[in-house]
Amino acid sequence: MTSEELQNIFYSGYPAATAWDVLDGLLIAIERGVVVYRSELMITKEAYGAICNSVVSIEGLGSQGKGHMALKQIARDYLYKTYTIDALSETYFVGLHPDVRSPDGRYIIECGTTDPSCVSIFLDDPRVMWVGNIPYPFADEKHLALHIFSRGDLYNQWRQETVSRNRAVFEKYHRK
Repeated sequence: MTSEELQNIFYSGYPAATAWDVLDGLLIAIERGVVVYRSELMITKEAYGAICNSVVSIEGLGSQGKGHMALKQIARDYLYKTYTIDALSETYFVGLHPDVRSPDGRYIIECGTTDPSCVSIFLDDPRVMWVGNIPYPFADEKHLALHIFSRGDLYNQWRQETVSRNRAVFEKYHRK
């Protein structure tokens, strides 16, 4: 895994506002096993195109197109097929509105271009088992993939160390 591969997962080829510090922190967490990464192939790009073409209504927060609606449908279908869950879309959860989630918050799926900070925001909640993202497909890709991030054994310790480090920096500059 490289920073650029993570960039492709979260920014779907639209790297203008890449948060490299967040991606690099996530990469280090993956390399240390603090965050566990895996991916699953979902559907072919042709099937994605067919779902895009079948989108009738566009609903959700902010600007969304048929491609984003198709990704959310794919995510809902995945949760139903895998866990027999009727998923919720864009409902409030831990301060954010994830694209698709299980009603109990165990599984979160973001779609398309996504802020990578959401991984730690969601994993910080003990109800969450994993956070996934389905990026828009690149021209040369044949399948869409779900990229899944879950807590490793030392996740809570790593998050506490991160908070302590940030607090120390804040206190250093706040005292002046």
